[in-house]
Amino acid sequence: GTIPASTLLPPREATRIAGTMSKHDAKLQEIFQAHEGLGQELQFIQTVFGFLRRKHNFFSDESHARKVLKMAKMHVARFAEDEKKKRAKKSRGSSSEAPTEEAKGEPGDNDIVELDDNLNPIPKTSGQKPLEESKEEPEEEHDDGEKPLGNGGRTDRYVWTQTLQEVTAHVFLPDEVARAKDLSVQITPKGIAVKTKVEGKDVLTGEWPEKVIIDDTTWVIDSNEGKKTMTIYVTKQNQMSWWNCVLKGDPTIDTQKIQPENSKLSDLDGSTRATVEKMMYDQNQKRRGLPTSDEQRKQEMLKKFMDQHPEMDFSNAKMM
Repeated sequence: GTIPASTLLPPREATRIAGTMSKHDAKLQEIFQAHEGLGQELQFIQTVFGFLRRKHNFFSDESHARKVLKMAKMHVARFAEDEKKKRAKKSRGSSSEAPTEEAKGEPGDNDIVELDDNLNPIPKTSGQKPLEESKEEPEEEHDDGEKPLGNGGRTDRYVWTQTLQEVTAHVFLPDEVARAKDLSVQITPKGIAVKTKVEGKDVLTGEWPEKVIIDDTTWVIDSNEGKKTMTIYVTKQNQMSWWNCVLKGDPTIDTQKIQPENSKLSDLDGSTRATVEKMMYDQNQKRRGLPTSDEQRKQEMLKKFMDQHPEMDFSNAKMM
């Protein structure tokens, strides 16, 4: 039979853990204790990864590795925040047991922290308005001179980030949705339709600004900003362009102000990096009202042709 996790620990430690248990902690603690010696934590993670690889083909999709890295970075940020709270509590000299995160209405272990293009957590601004007030915000989701956070934005229904390859949207769910089977979800290369099964309430419906790859587009139920969400991972067909919105007709961002970090560009192969750098240069030229690289090339070709044919009349020629 199953051995309770409490029997594997000293009484005081078992009591402490029992006070902070999530619904899966007992089973996970038992598996964790089965790993011994140095690197116990990494052995445990290897066991989980091995299970997902052997039993669920999890690593057949390379995008899952990026998502795992995002989650790991999120928990690094969460640990730092937890330690900060512990130090603050110790400095107050409080001897009472602090309420659990769920009791305080704070996000639990499965909360997804917003990450930028380099997978660094995006700090939340202290003056951020509540979700219900966001409808009053102007259509543009950015301030002049600032690039969009996470290369994305927020609406009254979701917050989103993006890389050149993928868009991640955290869609806020109504209270009656508790599990994935409470939703009716239809995703096509051109759009998405999400409704609640019981009442047929519209959660998210619309057309993508560009086509997506269905086989690499997934979704899960988790939480964000302390609210239950449907997190959608959308893989773009055109992986050399930035989206200015998630759905047509929704508030847009200024994609010309997106500036990928140099460290991210260095991870690309030569041809891809050249394409991205050209796109960034052209965006900067357009913002300054100057010709793009293609327009400059055409101008140079025309000028060279004019120099080679001085006998021709180019007075009506249009310089692009």
